[in-house]
Amino acid sequence: MTTTAVDRLFAGILLLLGLYIVWNALEYGYMRGTTPGPGFFPLWIGLGLTILSAINIIRSVTGAEKLDATFDATGLYKALSIFAAITVFILLTPFIGMLTGTALLIPVIAFVLRPRWTLRFAATIAAIALVFPVACHYLFAVYLQVPLVEGPLGF
Repeated sequence: MTTTAVDRLFAGILLLLGLYIVWNALEYGYMRGTTPGPGFFPLWIGLGLTILSAINIIRSVTGAEKLDATFDATGLYKALSIFAAITVFILLTPFIGMLTGTALLIPVIAFVLRPRWTLRFAATIAAIALVFPVACHYLFAVYLQVPLVEGPLGF
């Protein structure tokens, strides 16, 4: 399979994923009264993913984007693994909450990108996995008053 074919395949899959995110974001609710609802942020992320994937497909089909003819197995494994991790994250978010899901997704993606960790790298990833969801909570839920999808633990 050529790099161009793989690129088109992934762009198509990401386009479908973006549409799925938009569909579910609308079910969460775009607005709650005068404040953005829990579907506000996912809707815009889904629209961005859909639009950028469509642009990628158009550029590929029209020849505006030329890729190398080679594609290594490691790159394909990493791309498929990250895609699978994000898909599982999206499917589990309604059950475990967005913040918990994000805290779990970060080390999974880090492991896919770099399977052999040093102690320093592990500490950095652990810190990011803990601080980033907390920062998102304060930015969206507290400051912007955008309710996030909550799991059974309340976050």
